[in-house]
Amino acid sequence: MTERRHRGGRIAWTCLAALAVAACGGEPASRADLSAQAEAARLPAELQHGDLRIHASLAPTAGLNDAIAARYGVTPGRNVHLLLVGVRRGAAADETSVPARVRARARDLRGVWQDIALHEVRSDGFIDYVGSLRMAPPDTLAFEITVHADGAPGPAILRFSRDVFPPSGG
Repeated sequence: MTERRHRGGRIAWTCLAALAVAACGGEPASRADLSAQAEAARLPAELQHGDLRIHASLAPTAGLNDAIAARYGVTPGRNVHLLLVGVRRGAAADETSVPARVRARARDLRGVWQDIALHEVRSDGFIDYVGSLRMAPPDTLAFEITVHADGAPGPAILRFSRDVFPPSGG
């Protein structure tokens, strides 16, 4: 019984170590794998909280043009990523923005938390909450976004993670 427990523990630790090594810079098996991972990283994370829908997305700023960077109030950089959070009410085709108090933070693979200062951006009738964070890829970031909106059934907490890779060509 004890031997089985020790062997199971060794297998679990071996699997965790293999995952950690892979997450800390292992190369994807193919170009298709890299493309799939990059596409997954671009998808927004979403949370339904009562009648509110909270979505958050992460994007590298290095490729932003000047107009977009100015619109969101960020300075593009090689290791700078843009966090965009929206709080909406209603069906996707007829949604409206909801003013809220939004806080965000991210934890890297080392376990270090980074608070992300967010500011409100109003554009085309919508309100978004935008912030930037510095990190050196490759890494996996775990995000925690807390939203306090009027009329909501308490605070909403959106938790998600994203793998972040170095920019292509570098």
